[in-house]
Amino acid sequence: MKELHVLLDYENVQPSLEALAKLAPGFTDVWLFHGPNESKKAQAIAASHARVTLVPHSGKGKNALDFHLSFYLGYVAAKHPDAELVVVANDRGYDPMLAHARMLEFRARRVGYKVPVAKKTAVVKPATPAAVPVVAKKAVAKKAVAKKAATKQVVPKPTAPAKAAAAKKTPAAKKAPVAKKAATKKVAAPKPAKAAQPAKTPKAVAVPPATPEAKTLARIQQSLLKMGSKAPHKVKPFLRHVGALLGKDSTTEQIDAMVAKLEAAGTVWFIGDEVVYGHR
Repeated sequence: MKELHVLLDYENVQPSLEALAKLAPGFTDVWLFHGPNESKKAQAIAASHARVTLVPHSGKGKNALDFHLSFYLGYVAAKHPDAELVVVANDRGYDPMLAHARMLEFRARRVGYKVPVAKKTAVVKPATPAAVPVVAKKAVAKKAVAKKAATKQVVPKPTAPAKAAAAKKTPAAKKAPVAKKAATKKVAAPKPAKAAQPAKTPKAVAVPPATPEAKTLARIQQSLLKMGSKAPHKVKPFLRHVGALLGKDSTTEQIDAMVAKLEAAGTVWFIGDEVVYGHR
């Protein structure tokens, strides 16, 4: 049976054994690297599985646990050269080291872990009982207004003889003074409308130029895309091809760094010695 060793960065991610079985199906051994704050949880996991080995990191330092894990990766690779090595962590700092291990023809890769988030259920609020009395009050108010309008007294219109008698009693109104006053009023000249101001044109936003590293990454991505099915499918030819694209003077560190960038961009990933392309 082929061995599959999981090296778990428990300071970075804390999956259960069931989650590990999904991330690395068929694992045979688990190397659990933890700090003092995770000791109790780590011991509980070790108690539930016989092939879990606890590796507490000693000393203090920002990347102390990362260096412990990297040391043990080399140790397990030397003791079990045919085994598959899976680092479980969300830290991409392991990627250049794993790319170098693959260049040496070891089956090494990293998988991340996300804590599943429970879906929120929508809560439907019941209708407030206060809405019914408000509607009833409005209906009563409308009825009251209609009742008042119906009870208003209707004033009878005067008949034609009554209008004539009233016209004889009241003298004719003097219209001349009114007309005179109207004639003496000065009409104000309309104010001139303000000229419409031209709309301001938005200033163009300067786009920063792409960095040389970004241009190199894009060039290599395009080259792999154009190759299609002719692109290398094994790790060793793939690393040689990336080195050729970078230039004949490219170093191993530059090749590893570019491979890590291609992995981070989702252009390629690795399953054992196989190269899988994301653009297919």
